[in-house]
Amino acid sequence: MEANTNNQQIQYVQVTPQAAAAPANAQKVGRILSNAQKDVFKWAAVISYIVGFIYVKYGIENSGIVSGFPYLGRLIFAIVFVACTEVFAYKIGVTYESLKEKKKSFIEPAIYAMCIVLQSLAYTLWGTHEDWAFYQFVLWHFSFVYYVLARTGTLAAGRSGLMFIIDSFQGFITVPFANLFLRINAIFKKGEMDDELYESEHPAKKINKATVITIIVSLAIAAIVCLYAVAELTSASETFAVLGDKFFNYLDYFLKQKFWDYIWENFVMLIVSIPVGAYLFGLVGGSLFRDKPYYRIKDFEEDTRSYHLLPSYSAYIVIGSVCFVYALFLGASINDFIAHKGLFAESAPEACQRALSSFWSLIRVVLMNFAVIACSCIFSKKALWEEKGTRILATVLFIFALGFAIMAAFNLMGVYVGYYGWTPRRILSSWVVMNVIAWCILLIIRFYKKIPAAQIGIILAAVSFSVIDMFKF
Repeated sequence: MEANTNNQQIQYVQVTPQAAAAPANAQKVGRILSNAQKDVFKWAAVISYIVGFIYVKYGIENSGIVSGFPYLGRLIFAIVFVACTEVFAYKIGVTYESLKEKKKSFIEPAIYAMCIVLQSLAYTLWGTHEDWAFYQFVLWHFSFVYYVLARTGTLAAGRSGLMFIIDSFQGFITVPFANLFLRINAIFKKGEMDDELYESEHPAKKINKATVITIIVSLAIAAIVCLYAVAELTSASETFAVLGDKFFNYLDYFLKQKFWDYIWENFVMLIVSIPVGAYLFGLVGGSLFRDKPYYRIKDFEEDTRSYHLLPSYSAYIVIGSVCFVYALFLGASINDFIAHKGLFAESAPEACQRALSSFWSLIRVVLMNFAVIACSCIFSKKALWEEKGTRILATVLFIFALGFAIMAAFNLMGVYVGYYGWTPRRILSSWVVMNVIAWCILLIIRFYKKIPAAQIGIILAAVSFSVIDMFKF
């Protein structure tokens, strides 16, 4: 082994004579697995065929398992997937204790697993909410991906946060597709999964062809003998003859109609589930085998270091101009309020229409402020909160943003919903605006105190959506 082998490799390596003879310059992309861990990968790869089939048959469309609960299959898939992932990770050595030792988030996996169960239970109890079907389906899958990345310790920053877009891309695209053939490799390839350098100590057992032929011939003879015995015994007992007739009638019906319908339906699903299972195993197995994200926050910082060009005064110009526009808007709004004696519209329907049209405009303005902060992290020489002047300016910017978000919430929930009532779409919009308000508050706090604001914001969004999803509306 190399002299500079790190502690993580020592934890997982079982040195064999072949490994000791490995060239010094050999580089491993993922973990070096012991024989026991390779067996775990093999069994997990086999089980992934079943998990993929459950997803295709019961996780996409109505399951039809129990009458009155058309989406029960999604809950079953969620429980099976989370349980298999937990066992797989534990057997490979990725425990919650190890995540904590590596200073990675060890609480988030449990949180996202809870979100998965809550959303799946909501599917089972209420089905899809009106106008929510697309968002439920997308966020359900996001919960799975984020759970896997958090559980395997492969989030770009070690926890959810500012790298959300990169984590999403890695979870949905990079990891599963880069490891799409890992399942075949794990099951059929001898030795190490990525090369022939390390070989298993347990030779593969070969099945004797003569044994297989003997079993097949024996079964055929047994079937012939049993059929002859049944034919003869039916003449000796009327009761046995009736049982025989019922059995053969059902067998005839099953083979002619039900059997082939069942076989064809499940055969198609089985074929479709093969790439789906490979994708799922690529996501989980690939994350565990690689043991680190494909793109880390350190890589992002190094790649964007050359973009940190803008001096502090550019922030004064950009953010100062935006704050000036916001101040003009606020002054105009106050003037309108005074001129109309506190009324912005002559009738309630007109007020509701204005409230609805201004809601998304205000939300888009607030989101633009978040984009300004994100761009400053990439293009400014220093983050806005690192210098006193820019920190104060950023605080003013997000005080305006918080005010706009509160105005949007009042327009939606105080005016529009107050007049027309709640609907699923308005509940979803309210969830959006309340999260935006929370994000503004978290970011203002982050300017003055080092807290994981982005991580808290993402967890808050995931948990709040899952809880709201549990209600019937």
